[in-house]
Amino acid sequence: MIKIIYFGSDAFGIPSLEELKKRHNIAGVVTSPDRPRGRGLKVSFTPVKNWAIKNNIPFYQPESLSDKNFIDAIKGLKPEIIVLISYGKILPASILEIPSLAAINVHPSLLPRYRGAAPMEWTLINGEKETGITVITMNGTVDTGNIVKQEKVPIDDAVDIFDLKKILSDTTPELLVESIEKIRKGICPTPQEGIPSYARKLTKKDGLIKWERDACEIHNLIRGTKEWPGAYTYINGKYLKVFRSIPGMEHGEKNGKAGEVVNIDRDSICVACGKGVLKIMEVQIEGKKRMTVSEFLKGHKIKEGDRFSGKQ
Repeated sequence: MIKIIYFGSDAFGIPSLEELKKRHNIAGVVTSPDRPRGRGLKVSFTPVKNWAIKNNIPFYQPESLSDKNFIDAIKGLKPEIIVLISYGKILPASILEIPSLAAINVHPSLLPRYRGAAPMEWTLINGEKETGITVITMNGTVDTGNIVKQEKVPIDDAVDIFDLKKILSDTTPELLVESIEKIRKGICPTPQEGIPSYARKLTKKDGLIKWERDACEIHNLIRGTKEWPGAYTYINGKYLKVFRSIPGMEHGEKNGKAGEVVNIDRDSICVACGKGVLKIMEVQIEGKKRMTVSEFLKGHKIKEGDRFSGKQ
């Protein structure tokens, strides 16, 4: 049984925490400070803090990782391994040197591809057919450490960001346990190989649908930005988010200019793209709840020839 300190905030790591608790000694967790969240800006705990409270695990919420009292507290726990999953900060050398065996990070991509803050989102936006989980040692630089273990995961065209997070979150525990065992046995990690790519943090502008693009590319944008910022466009001067779509080249429909509504039926709005057409299935008009196109069409007049655009 290995003594572990866990750094993380997101719910992505909860299945891994559960598995680590069964097999090892989690001496403490480090998570982000409580922050106002949501529309009401209500102060709430991170999923990791909630888990720690439920499982009677000591938790720490430092504002600064360089805080001497915090560093001394971690040193006092004498961890053998530090595990980091979706924490959001780079650990300084003063923390990385604390564990007696290793400090490891779980990254949701096939490193060195998609280093950075939003690997799962950009994997979907770019239409990748596979991704994976990589466990690396940490060296103070973002996602460049040596690989302890890596596992590939195929991606179906219908998978969105919520699906992918669930798939990779559920893939991680076993891989993490195997990685810790390799470290315990003294098996050396290997350097990353291949050409790195980077997955920067998404901005609001990244969600704007550009109808002159390929229908499959727009579909991938919708899948990848579904959690935030959402793929959005404008119709009749109104802001509209698109949550579900089907790309294709349906027979019998006339192609129009990019952004033009070329067909409407009970369940979908078909929009011409730079290449192909996109069936919109689920939307959210500004100020309203998310709804199916069938529900949307009951309260909004959309007709063939109307144009979706990137401007209000």
